[in-house]
Amino acid sequence: RTRRAAALARRAAEAAERVPLPLVACEALQLLGVLARERDLAEADAHFERMHDLAERHHLPIKRVYALVLKAGTTCLADGDVAGLHRAVAEASRLGAMTLVHEVEGILALQAVLRGEHAEAERLVDDCLRATVRLRFDRLTRYVLMVRATLAAHRGDRTGMDAALAEFDRRGGRDSYDLPLVHGLARAFCALLEEDRAAATAELAQVLAYEERSPTMFHLAGRSGLHLLLGVLDGRVDRARYHELTTGPAAAMRWNAQFACLADAVLLGREGRTAEADRASAAGERAGALYPMAGHLALRLVAEEAHEAGWGRPVDWLRAAELYFHEAGVPAVAGACRAALRRVGASVPQRRGGTEAVPAVLRALGVTAREYEVFQLLVERLGNKAIGSRLHISPRTVEKHVASLMAKTGRADREALTTYARAVLT
Repeated sequence: RTRRAAALARRAAEAAERVPLPLVACEALQLLGVLARERDLAEADAHFERMHDLAERHHLPIKRVYALVLKAGTTCLADGDVAGLHRAVAEASRLGAMTLVHEVEGILALQAVLRGEHAEAERLVDDCLRATVRLRFDRLTRYVLMVRATLAAHRGDRTGMDAALAEFDRRGGRDSYDLPLVHGLARAFCALLEEDRAAATAELAQVLAYEERSPTMFHLAGRSGLHLLLGVLDGRVDRARYHELTTGPAAAMRWNAQFACLADAVLLGREGRTAEADRASAAGERAGALYPMAGHLALRLVAEEAHEAGWGRPVDWLRAAELYFHEAGVPAVAGACRAALRRVGASVPQRRGGTEAVPAVLRALGVTAREYEVFQLLVERLGNKAIGSRLHISPRTVEKHVASLMAKTGRADREALTTYARAVLT
């Protein structure tokens, strides 16, 4: 009942400023700002600015820093700029507000994942978890475990994601406020990096179902971004529904905009408005430049439709995505890009190398890059047909690779090879 909450918060802020009860007024303004993000980011920023000035006047340093964090968070949502969050965490650290420090570091860790800064994200997650577990900050621990799962998912590491989510569940995650992010940023992306669009769509449906039952203020979980794009691509979201889902500011937030703009481009292309589709796709590219994994993935998803309708730069997008995912060690998407290039009649890069991605213990046995791609998928206990679908090769070719891997690693059967793969990769 957010409208009722906002009305009560507005009355509380006005009354508390008259009395004065500055702490109550700050808390009311904080809630008003968070709720205003649903309608207008400038309005939200104005509430946080008022909160900051009030805390400054009444010597409430913790509330002043909270206001700085909230203002910086709004900026980050709008355009992806994290500089304000770094300044806020330094100020919180100076005051000794360690709960707030760890909250902001968790946000920075998630932003590092989205921006493809995986080493920095891993460092922040490890540091945060050590602190939050030691201090028994259970809510923050769950949030950071969600970030760890998202990091693994964005690397295409389902085993790592599942391990982080098992710990998340063990610490009360099944009843957590963070569940939309688990489904929308971790599970959905992991499915897409496995080229399983149906599973990703199902995960995003979970986000929407959860938010229907218990509305949250998480704007990046997918409703106004990835869900929108996948819905347009598979025909569930038409122009009218697109307008309905993009009326608020959430779709213009930079993370969401890369998907929303491309969804608009697809609809424009279907309407025969190719010049407008070009402009929309260019806006999507600009937004996605800050988020390399998601940006390349989104362009890969729309490329074939763009080629069919005659808008955008689909061949360039597929080549750039193929290179990115090949170098990132995400074979399913790299293979899908190569297959898509063949379908649109473009030349396909040859990837005879890639042995640098093969662990040294396997390289020493003569395992090739393609065999290693099969080896990685064995841990999921997939059959030859499923592995072939992921890698865009035939089941017979998979069977040959599995036989070669058994010979090179000295394993007697597929089960032993799978056990060995788990030992090497975990």
